[in-house]
Amino acid sequence: MARARRRTSLLSPFALARRNGLYKGLLGGDRSWLVIGGIFWGGRLLKKSLGKNEEVVALEKLEPGQWLTLRTIPQQTRKQRKQLKASDKARQIASVRSR
Repeated sequence: MARARRRTSLLSPFALARRNGLYKGLLGGDRSWLVIGGIFWGGRLLKKSLGKNEEVVALEKLEPGQWLTLRTIPQQTRKQRKQLKASDKARQIASVRSR
């Protein structure tokens, strides 16, 4: 299934900086625009390469009469994250003291 792509506005400041960096910097020879373009294109490429990656868990064909249930892992609350972090720190301290 194709993912919905968000179209960026051609008039957004980031799009303008990327475009000017390419045309005025790389093709036009302006060093300052080349640096600006490198920063904006590099940031975009890093975001794309280090962003969320999809993982295929199962791929099966359903026969007539079969059904499928999709579930998500519930997100932890802030209080639960703090408790987990505190218990991890306590375990680390205990392991250091037992050495």
